[in-house]
Amino acid sequence: MRTQNSSIGKLSSNCLLYLFEGIQTTLGFHHLWKTLIVNPNINHLNLGSIHLKEEDVGIACEALKHPHCVLDSLRLGNCGLTAATCQDLASVLISNKSLTHLDLSTNNLGTEGVTVLCRALKLSTCALQRLRLRECHLDVVSCGFLALGLMSNRRLTHLSLSMNPLGDDGMNLLCEVMAETSCHLQDLELVKCHLTAACCKNLSSAITRSKHLRSLDLATNALGEDGMAALCEGLKERTTALRRLGLEACEMTSDCCEVLSSALSCNQCLSNLNLMGNHFSPKGIMKLCIAFTRPTSKLRVIG
Repeated sequence: MRTQNSSIGKLSSNCLLYLFEGIQTTLGFHHLWKTLIVNPNINHLNLGSIHLKEEDVGIACEALKHPHCVLDSLRLGNCGLTAATCQDLASVLISNKSLTHLDLSTNNLGTEGVTVLCRALKLSTCALQRLRLRECHLDVVSCGFLALGLMSNRRLTHLSLSMNPLGDDGMNLLCEVMAETSCHLQDLELVKCHLTAACCKNLSSAITRSKHLRSLDLATNALGEDGMAALCEGLKERTTALRRLGLEACEMTSDCCEVLSSALSCNQCLSNLNLMGNHFSPKGIMKLCIAFTRPTSKLRVIG
């Protein structure tokens, strides 16, 4: 019986594309949203890569605000959403008590759109725990509004901002709020966000002071030797609770290995470390292996 409920509870974009092929899309979605209200078994909905008109989003949000709708995961990646649709989505975040996972990746929301969403994040009625904003055309100004939203939100634990040109200034704004006790972020993805060594001192301070951050992905950012040195200062501290750190393709060389090895030797929490795509010589790798083989090392996954 559980297996049956599990299959009913998830609707994917591939399934829906087949269902709506050859019929008026808006009319088809109108029936889908009605189904979400009537059927309490459906709790996951993936509409990824299905183009949604503004009218479609408006109808969807009316259904999502219905007290009988128990959907807890909604994926709207690459659906052609813009800032204009964010007002309706924000109203859902304020009133819906079951929606905890929202994926808006690869939509042109921009600062205007994220500003509207952040107003909802600041309210105590917002139940959202996971928010994916990968490749949504966000920048340093967007980070300012996100920081304000995170300052007031105690439920949001997972945030993906990958593939947005946040830059060091944007990262510094996020670091300020991450260091606050009111921020409960546990997992932060910042892959390819145009970060450099210039933000790493503040980032190091943030991971030292944060009581909740467990996973940080900084892959494909030009951190280099200076950035790694700054991050290692934070990794050495006993107050650092970080368990997973992604440093893939961060333009590091063997010159980073000694300071990283020293930090890993002191760290008692890190269990997952990704160093792929960096330029380490055999001599540099040997230095890292000294830390990897220490009895005090908690590392379980090394990439």
